[in-house]
Amino acid sequence: MAPHICIIGAGVSGLRCATVLLEQSYNVTIIEARNRIGGRIAQSGQMGPLEVDIGANWVHSTGHNPIIELAKETGTPLHLWKENTLLVDSEGQLIPSPEANRALKQVWEILDLASENSKSQGDDIHPAASLYSFFESSCVSAVQRGDMTERERELVLGMSQMWGAYVGDGVELQSLKFFYLEDYDCFIPTNYQKIVTRIATVPLAQGYMQFDTSMTSVENRTGESCPVCVTTSDGKAQYFDDVVLTTPLGWLKQHKESIPQLHPRIASAIDSISFGRLEKVLIEFPTAYWEYGSTDGQTEPDDVVSFVHWLSPVDTSHGNPRHWRLECVSFHAFEAPYRRNILLFYTFGDCSAHITSSIRGLEGPSRNEWLQGFFKPYYSTLPGYAEIYAPTRFLATEWCNDDFAGNGCYSNFQAGITDAAHDVEAIRHGMPEQHIYFAGEHTAPFDGLGTVAGAYTSGEKVARRIIESKQSASGSINCKAN
Repeated sequence: MAPHICIIGAGVSGLRCATVLLEQSYNVTIIEARNRIGGRIAQSGQMGPLEVDIGANWVHSTGHNPIIELAKETGTPLHLWKENTLLVDSEGQLIPSPEANRALKQVWEILDLASENSKSQGDDIHPAASLYSFFESSCVSAVQRGDMTERERELVLGMSQMWGAYVGDGVELQSLKFFYLEDYDCFIPTNYQKIVTRIATVPLAQGYMQFDTSMTSVENRTGESCPVCVTTSDGKAQYFDDVVLTTPLGWLKQHKESIPQLHPRIASAIDSISFGRLEKVLIEFPTAYWEYGSTDGQTEPDDVVSFVHWLSPVDTSHGNPRHWRLECVSFHAFEAPYRRNILLFYTFGDCSAHITSSIRGLEGPSRNEWLQGFFKPYYSTLPGYAEIYAPTRFLATEWCNDDFAGNGCYSNFQAGITDAAHDVEAIRHGMPEQHIYFAGEHTAPFDGLGTVAGAYTSGEKVARRIIESKQSASGSINCKAN
């Protein structure tokens, strides 16, 4: 009889793992705590008929990227942002466009230099060194060489905060030593729905899906014909040949006790790798007034704004005690028919925690009122703003309030971590001797950590490991639920 494999989680890694196993005629059960597939990829129709991604919406480069191939196959468009930014200083004044774009270019140059430095000199970098400290030293050196003015140094250090929108926590926390493990690339102007549907085709047709069901424990039972017992929230105990946990790293951090035989090295790795707090707030306006006051949609393509950065607003009397620096991207930069009058704000770290705790439980007008009060000191400083252009719709994510997501977004590597690469390898290796494996973005190849492509690849690799481990066996027993 074919082996029976249990996969915990119906996100991208779990779905890909299931597909590879099912294509080899394995029996596969997928246990999913939500009532849907996709995990931290999800959409909302709250902003109109074209649903928007409230989870992942980037496609990050990982060499041969399976998600790019799936995007092509499904007709999912990909958008490459033009480096055209608006930059608002702490007094609410717009920085001249050439100056702002030069600062943005310098930020990216320093990020590329930091990545190369992390790769080539990582062994010599102190674990406590942060990406922000690298920015500081790089700017000081540039000023001393005459390649950067003091004014540019101030702008670059302010804009360096944008990195938090990529990893879910502040640039001051980002490890320089392991910065090479991070990545960034292009954007999906529609949503991930077609891609996830394609990934889920085989599991939904051939696998056994258990929705609205949480795993409460998984352990190896020595002497059982089917050695791994999974207990679920409905009180059932089910037995399998192997189990693959694709739960988010944040969930693992909070539920290590659900794996009684968890190896100490894996437990240590789970504790060491950080879990970001990235949230999104989408705000729709009646017109894209920020296009330098243009309301006729005739802005030249090369002049369309992609990014907006605020160094720190002065007027933050409403619910913004720390005057957080924010950034957003403009959906008006997309090509037709995807262009919309929406600013997508990225928040991270303590700012995300503050917003999600403040809006938790709020609905309708009271929720919108709070969001408008928080964000108006930002969007009202953009050129062309007038009260007639007040927002028409808001959408705020709450991953920090989502227990199934691990109360956050995805893994990152913060200053102070000492053995990040081996930590990832420890979780990735899993406990094959116990027939328990792990998959997900936190176990991906190093160039895919924290990405959808990485999650996809991790699921595929675990499935192939299981298949290889069974090929030498003389036979197996089909395991069923008790």
